[in-house]
Amino acid sequence: MRNVIIVGAGGHSKVVRECLEQQGIYTIIGVLDNKYTSYEERDGQFRAPLDDFSQFKSNTTLWFIAIGDNKARAEVAIKLGDVSYATIIHPTAIVSKMATVEPGSVIMPLAVIQPDSVIGAHTIINTGAIIEHDVIISEAAHVSPRATITGGVKIGVGVHVGASAVVNPGLSLGDYSIVGAGAVVVSDTEAGGTYVGVPARKLEK
Repeated sequence: MRNVIIVGAGGHSKVVRECLEQQGIYTIIGVLDNKYTSYEERDGQFRAPLDDFSQFKSNTTLWFIAIGDNKARAEVAIKLGDVSYATIIHPTAIVSKMATVEPGSVIMPLAVIQPDSVIGAHTIINTGAIIEHDVIISEAAHVSPRATITGGVKIGVGVHVGASAVVNPGLSLGDYSIVGAGAVVVSDTEAGGTYVGVPARKLEK
């Protein structure tokens, strides 16, 4: 068992911690979040402000950023610097031996990752999501519950794909673009754009 420090104490953190515990290869030793104002110990784990993170750095301890917001997660990764990250894969997820899941990512229950797909660092593949073959997902993205990413799709940094959305084969989603829940994406998305509907269309500001 390897020790892990969790960063973040919100709703997403609850799910991440349960996945980690069920994976059975890590032990959570503490949680950092700025909602804590001082160091305390509770149920065999410590709680402390995130701003105090440097004192907890160790060559033998792994970290995991359990923050749901993509931009915030990416910013914390920069703040933490050169720490090593756990990779969390729930026991009920199906991950091809030919797929790559980079450190700091979580694969939630019943998700499927098909051959030759790459899940970038600090990415969330949520409950029941399907990532088909040859999909490339950049860092700090989030594929929401029951979304389907079909073959050959390229997903940029910080992209959010909403629940039950479908992205058709071979498309590219620009950095930090958003696909709304239930949308069907039939063409590439622009960086920073928000796309909703069937077929998905860009919302104009």
